[in-house]
Amino acid sequence: MTAPTSNISTARPMVIVGLDALDHWIGTVCRGVVLSTGAALLVSIAIGVVARYVITVGGVDWAEEVPKQLFAWFIMSGVVLAVQGGNHIAVDLVMHYLSPGALRILVVLTNLLVCVAYVYLFGVAMEVAELAAAERNPVLGTPGSLPFYALAAGAVLTAVGSLSIAIRVWVLGADARPQGNPEDSVE
Repeated sequence: MTAPTSNISTARPMVIVGLDALDHWIGTVCRGVVLSTGAALLVSIAIGVVARYVITVGGVDWAEEVPKQLFAWFIMSGVVLAVQGGNHIAVDLVMHYLSPGALRILVVLTNLLVCVAYVYLFGVAMEVAELAAAERNPVLGTPGSLPFYALAAGAVLTAVGSLSIAIRVWVLGADARPQGNPEDSVE
């Protein structure tokens, strides 16, 4: 009878398992926000267009205000998904000429810089949200701070996503970074 062999070398480190779960949860939430806000944007804009140009009632007030409140949530959720997919920031020009160790350091430092920038953006968005909270949407009655909370939430999730990539690449190497789809990139 032979002793069971250990697969320690193929086991994923616990920090990576935790990051996978966190990234999955964030991705699921953001996809839900993109789908729901996208559908609401489409419906409200369609109602506004029909009211204005087909039945010529001059528009529907709430249908003009809803997109202003939802658009930031739609965009910021998309930004977070772009970070997770490797489509947010990419500098491929230099990467092909670096050693694996230098590439690892470049990817980690780039993502840490993005993380710090988005943490700063979160603070600024919260300050502006506090100022805008005094304003009220005339039709919906919602505070003017809602779109700025979208910016703040998106900034936090983008910072978390960038930090996740930095940790993942530090632990597993540069090949662990998300690879964006070539057809989604601008060259």
